[in-house]
Amino acid sequence: MNTIKMIKSVAIAALLASGTAMAAPVELLLNGGFEADAQANGTWAIYPNLTDWTGGAYGIELRNNVVGIAPEGVNFVELDTYHNSSISHDVLTGLGQQYTLSFQFQDRPGVDTSSQGLAVTWGGNAVDSVNNSLGGGWETRTYTLTGNGALMSLKFTAIGTDDSLGTSLDNVSLTTAVPEPETYAMMLAGLGLVGFAARRRKAAK
Repeated sequence: MNTIKMIKSVAIAALLASGTAMAAPVELLLNGGFEADAQANGTWAIYPNLTDWTGGAYGIELRNNVVGIAPEGVNFVELDTYHNSSISHDVLTGLGQQYTLSFQFQDRPGVDTSSQGLAVTWGGNAVDSVNNSLGGGWETRTYTLTGNGALMSLKFTAIGTDDSLGTSLDNVSLTTAVPEPETYAMMLAGLGLVGFAARRRKAAK
């Protein structure tokens, strides 16, 4: 097998390895379920920020079994506090790296749809606007985001009527996949084979 064919074979092997040996997604958010901040059962409060999250101009409303029940754990948030507000988290991204965003949202029971809704942005660009969760229960949305190699902000903003009655948010997850160590080993082994073949070819001349 000549060097060019060897390189092609190694490249194919490396691609196959990288496609089948990806690690489980790595979670980038430390407090996506809003459980890191203690809130007594049956109470709510408005905070300027929460663990791992930055609040908007009117803070973040953290609830524990108030006007709804968290789909997991006990806490969830609402972003129409005294006025429409927001919550954000900055992420240092890789250029072209893909990220998976998922979260759950729920309408506030007994409140008109026009009073509810969340806008989602990534690096200042619109991802989606969500409202009117199916059946009024918790609904999950999932998106694929791309990094630009710089610090990017994941942000949720209340967009309904500015009346302190808005959509609930919980279980925010932002993950990225990292190759398994075995993948790197395969690539290094492939490079070694290419180098060995090149040296043999040079010695034979």
